Formats: sequence, C-alpha cells, structure tokens
Amino acid sequence: MKKLMMAAAIGMTGLLASCNSGSAPDGSANGKINEVRTEYRLNSANGPFIACDNVTGNATGRSRSTQVAVNFTLQGTISNVTLGLKGQDPNKNPQYDNNYTATYTGTQLAAVGNGNYKITFDANSANGAFLPQSIVVNPVAVTVKVVTASGKVGGFYPQLVVNTGSSSFTINNTVLGNVDVYSNCAVTQTTPEEI
Repeated sequence: MKKLMMAAAIGMTGLLASCNSGSAPDGSANGKINEVRTEYRLNSANGPFIACDNVTGNATGRSRSTQVAVNFTLQGTISNVTLGLKGQDPNKNPQYDNNYTATYTGTQLAAVGNGNYKITFDANSANGAFLPQSIVVNPVAVTVKVVTASGKVGGFYPQLVVNTGSSSFTINNTVLGNVDVYSNCAVTQTTPEEI
C-alpha cells in the first residue's frame, strides 16, 4: 500500500509538471504560467486571444506579426528563463523546434510585482506555418485589436525552461490551451487594452 501511494504521488508530481506549473528537483524554485495574451482578440473586445499570419487594417502598420505576452509567477532563485514555443498543426503531430527559443535574463524579465513576471515578444508566422518563424524579444508594446479571422492553420503555446543556477525545470502551458493561429485577419477595432 505504501508503494502504491508513493507511485501515485510520483504520478501526480509528473502530472503537475506537465501542466502550467513546475518546480526545480532540488527545491530551489517553482513557477506557474498564469496567462497568455496577444495583440489580437477574435470578433469582440472579450474574444479569445489569437495570432495572425497576415493582417489588414492595422493602423500601426503591423501586417505580418503578432505580439505575445506570457505572464507567469516565479519563486526562488532564478538565473534565466528560456521561452520556447510548442505547436499543433491540425495535419501533424505536436511539434517543437529549438529554433523558436529566446533566453531572458535580468531586466529582460519584466517584473510586475509579487513574484509575477511578463515576457513580451513579436512572433512572425507570415509564411502560414503554425509556429512563428522568428521571435523579436522585448518589442515596443502595442495595444489589443479586435479582428475577424479566416483560415485556421493551427496553434501554439509557450514553454518555459527555468534555470536556477543549481537546477532547472520546464513549465508547459497545456492547461490554458493553444493560441490559435489564423492565416488572414482584418482589424475591426483598436482598443485601449494593453497587452
């Protein structure tokens, strides 16, 4: 019975680590992804956040990229955080490409208080792929736009690898779901909402 309970506890730990939270094996830190936001909301100011390959009607002139913000909580000793993107192409198995990563240290991790942080990046998936083809770290922040969209090509979610100096752990944002990527979007409204 004791072995069964231990196995169950180990199984639960693995389950938690595969969700939107994780902790270092040596106890040096833990963290959780709280929210993923983009500069585009689908159909209304309260619609889901999405990403777009090609955008028309954007007053800022941004037509080939989507700004993404990942909000997360970290506690403990943090040396750096590497952001990667996992994605799901409707026609393929889940894929992960190490080219879509960026490592953030020090001031690149924007502290928003009480152990909460935000990573902001521009994701460019203009070739119609479900994963961005390039990432621009810490771009100038833009506000949220409402868009109509067509041609869903897949989706992605962030993966964080947290390095504590003595250990590391991974946080996958599977609980909050994918950010859907559409091939074509048209801006219908610009909101004052900050990303």
